[in-house]
Amino acid sequence: MARRLTRIEADLSSEDADVVAKALDRLASLHHAEAVELLFQTSCDDTFSAKTLAEDAFAKSVSANPKIALWHTSSELRKLAIKQLSHAKFAEAVPELAKVLHSKMSLDIRCLSAEALGTIGLISCVPILVEARQDQTPEIRAAALHGLQNIMQLAGETAVVGFLEDYDWTLRQDAKEHLESTGWTPKTNRERVLWGIILGRFDEAVAYGKESVDALVDATLHVNDAEVRRWSAVALTRLSSDVAKRTLARALRSKDAKERDAAANALAIIGEPIDIEGLSETETGATSTPSTIRESFFAAAARMLMLIGQP
Repeated sequence: MARRLTRIEADLSSEDADVVAKALDRLASLHHAEAVELLFQTSCDDTFSAKTLAEDAFAKSVSANPKIALWHTSSELRKLAIKQLSHAKFAEAVPELAKVLHSKMSLDIRCLSAEALGTIGLISCVPILVEARQDQTPEIRAAALHGLQNIMQLAGETAVVGFLEDYDWTLRQDAKEHLESTGWTPKTNRERVLWGIILGRFDEAVAYGKESVDALVDATLHVNDAEVRRWSAVALTRLSSDVAKRTLARALRSKDAKERDAAANALAIIGEPIDIEGLSETETGATSTPSTIRESFFAAAARMLMLIGQP
């Protein structure tokens, strides 16, 4: 293999255009990481006499065996390979792109894979991108959303509607704007609650019983926007829900400091005393809310109730 590559490399330096073209064809037919890397280097060399032919040969090589390029040690090579597969809408690459998306590769590589799956646009890409909604990294979820938006007709509304529950408020907003552009309207009570939250119409969000409680508690504890968490907790005061209070009380013992803090703030807004019995000293400190903060929360609740009307 090394000898063959050496001969091809020598031919690439030839002044004869036909010799160079044949060398590129031979290189593209070699399904080895070293051959793909040589094609990549040649296609990126602005001084190379047949740069366009080299780019075409690299694309041909990647399409012939996506696995070699997508798992190459060079991250720049992988990026270019993903872009080539996306541009060509190469359906056969979907399984390998899915593996890259769910791998431990760098964030930018994984995001590119999600975008590529959306661009390729097959129905088989939909469950892969929907699964990525569960990823812990907001950037991956954002890339999955954008990919699904590209194939909305195939994905159906449900795939994008799921992002209305995302913990990242920006992604909820992106999903909302996309759904609005398609003329979508909520069809279930759960969707109506989520829609009310994202539009800031909490008088609508509190009208659906258990579905209102679940969605509002989830927003209160997890959405990464302080104002949304606050107003969701204020909305819970309209429901007088023991389920909400118990859920928030359990969250005081969460391993996540942010969740503990959000639960303490929410309970202060609701007016429920925080039971710190059984909590460690560290947890007690994390869940204690100064009286001045509690008072400001109650003031916010009062303003909200004036806006949406007394229950």
